[in-house]
Amino acid sequence: MDKEQSLFQWQRVTRFNVSVWTVFGGVLLTRTSYFMAWPFLIVFLYKDYGASAVEVGGMLAASALVASITGLYSGYLSDKFGRKVVMLAGCLLASVAYSGIALAVEIWQFYVLVILAGLMRPMIEAPSKAVISDSLPDLKDRELALNIRYFIINLGGAVGPLIGITVGLLHPQSLFYFVGASFLGYALFIAFGVERKGHHQAPDRSQLPNFRATMKVISRDRIFLLLLIANFLMMFIYAQLESSLPQVIVRTSPDIAEQIVAGLVLVNTLTIVIFQFPMLKWLEPLPLFTRTRIGMALMGIAQIGFMLTPADFPIGWAVACFVISLGEVIAFPTLNVQIDRLAPPHLRGSYFGAAALYSLGFAVGPLAGGMMIEAFNSNWLFLLCFVMCMAMIWLYWIAQRTEDNIEREEPVTQN
Repeated sequence: MDKEQSLFQWQRVTRFNVSVWTVFGGVLLTRTSYFMAWPFLIVFLYKDYGASAVEVGGMLAASALVASITGLYSGYLSDKFGRKVVMLAGCLLASVAYSGIALAVEIWQFYVLVILAGLMRPMIEAPSKAVISDSLPDLKDRELALNIRYFIINLGGAVGPLIGITVGLLHPQSLFYFVGASFLGYALFIAFGVERKGHHQAPDRSQLPNFRATMKVISRDRIFLLLLIANFLMMFIYAQLESSLPQVIVRTSPDIAEQIVAGLVLVNTLTIVIFQFPMLKWLEPLPLFTRTRIGMALMGIAQIGFMLTPADFPIGWAVACFVISLGEVIAFPTLNVQIDRLAPPHLRGSYFGAAALYSLGFAVGPLAGGMMIEAFNSNWLFLLCFVMCMAMIWLYWIAQRTEDNIEREEPVTQN
């Protein structure tokens, strides 16, 4: 590969402006505090409130469903009114939701607050990605910045559980106070750092069609729709790692469930922190679609590992978690890069918002996983996930060979 085209050049980082660094700082703050608390949510709901697998799955499913639906409109609103307004509103909602979880004492209260947390997620996530795209004209600069953002999320995921299990194991629910406070901090970052004059290249909003017309444009994008279906399946599979796997563990090893769950979160995030950039460097010559299929194949192998691992064998869980994390570290960062390259500049927020529809996999995944665990056993669930991995690979193969009907900054089949 031509050195000039490589992602790994210091001059790319020097072109990151205040808006980009604001997003990075806010993501590090909020994701570290989030991972301090969130991994223990399922554990204390089961042990302290007697929540069933279906109840927990339904709660997480409703949250993800709300996130997916509101993502469509919040992304459009960020195109219409600006990223800052929508992100600030999302941060304030998040602060209320997570602080409320710390105070909740009834299952219905957790339902309401977890759903509210789902409502705020696309209000922050989609516009923050669009901020990066708006701020960096160069495609490779944007690809590097989106990869760094993903790295920072997982750096917070590596540090957060260590802090959480150290300071909050006896009262994990109280950790959500820190999460609420961190989103107030992010709101301050956004207020002073995003869309600063001279530091932000906002798209021409005069070109923005109304919401209905915007959705019609996106619905005609055949490649985007194929990726949406494949990524829905990917999120369904990944949801099992966050919801169904902890439920299997907490029912088979309740005395040490917190330590095992926190350990798997640590394996997942440390794998990403350690391997993301080496894997990116190694696979950089390959097209984005090929990289993603390699990641999906590893996720499929991990499902076989989960099926073969006895419930009381933590090392087996950790090895399978390591393999699926390698798949994640290859596939997940490319999703945002693909959307960035598919989206017309004046519709970036709308595209990133519409992409939230694939998080419907997070909505269906926990509920379906909880039902399968209670009605059958976890092996049937992992077998279904393996079949879905094969379907994802096929869908990406089709998408790469689909005739493109949209004018883009760069052909989607190129690196």
